[in-house]
Amino acid sequence: MQQDATLFFILLFFAVVFISQALILPAAGNKAKHKELSQRLKESQSNVDEEARSLLQEHYIKSLTPLDRRLVKIQFFSSLKKTIELSGYDWSLTQTLTVTSLFSITVLTTALIFRQPIYVAIVAASGVWFILYFWLNKRISDRLSVFEEQLPEALDIIRRMLQAGQPVTQAFNEVGNEMPAPIGVEFKNTYNLLNYGYDMRMAIMQMAERTPTVSMLAFSSAVLLQKETGGNLSENLEKVSRVLRARFKLQRKIKTLSAESRLSAWILVLSPFILFVFMSFINPEYVEPLYTDPRGMDLVSGGIVSLFIGSMWIRKIINFEV
Repeated sequence: MQQDATLFFILLFFAVVFISQALILPAAGNKAKHKELSQRLKESQSNVDEEARSLLQEHYIKSLTPLDRRLVKIQFFSSLKKTIELSGYDWSLTQTLTVTSLFSITVLTTALIFRQPIYVAIVAASGVWFILYFWLNKRISDRLSVFEEQLPEALDIIRRMLQAGQPVTQAFNEVGNEMPAPIGVEFKNTYNLLNYGYDMRMAIMQMAERTPTVSMLAFSSAVLLQKETGGNLSENLEKVSRVLRARFKLQRKIKTLSAESRLSAWILVLSPFILFVFMSFINPEYVEPLYTDPRGMDLVSGGIVSLFIGSMWIRKIINFEV
């Protein structure tokens, strides 16, 4: 009975975490999935000479610790390192793996000390890695949302610098000095690459990879188009800034109009869990069969799966790609 109760509450914990993540991650600030802009950047990247690409890759490898250089050769660790960089943390891959592993081992040991079944201990230890994954993705969404909100103002600074006769590299430096993180840091890094003699296209595409949003891809396309075909970059950036402000205004309007739907979604999804906690205090015998009777566990499992599918469906309805 004790084992069933423990498994039940672990399952309940993961259900709340997964369902909450299905609703809490916003559409604005997600990684860009615009196929045309992404394809245009890939085509531009293929035109960059191999020497420039090698120099940039060498610059990135040198910034890693010796152990990280070995780990990033493996696809899984390379993806994890990319996720950490996108989240804005300056953690090394080795540091992240070490700290998370220690927490996971601590949870595993604690579960075994309290004489929990081995599968419960393994599930609890795995939960540490799931929490890390969700936390990093939440940080990425928040960071990219702030970046998109700051980008129109940064484009205005670049446009004014260009109209004053300053080169685009100096305009990037001005944005890096005047704007707060995360956009100031990204433009400062790009300015440093350009100042060291890296190719403009490669430096811009590196910044687009570090902030993969539709807004950034639109800005990158405007700069690369001017680099390849010429034209008035100041005028192009003014049009991009105007479009991005209109897009951000539409996102805010959609968020306001869908506020009632999002509140209803939270109420519908979390009400079963709140009701369970409430009944556990008021009438514990009434809810006890849920985790003592095998049929109760089957009902709870089916309900959790249905709630998760429903939350994903609601998220699909209330989130719009602008």
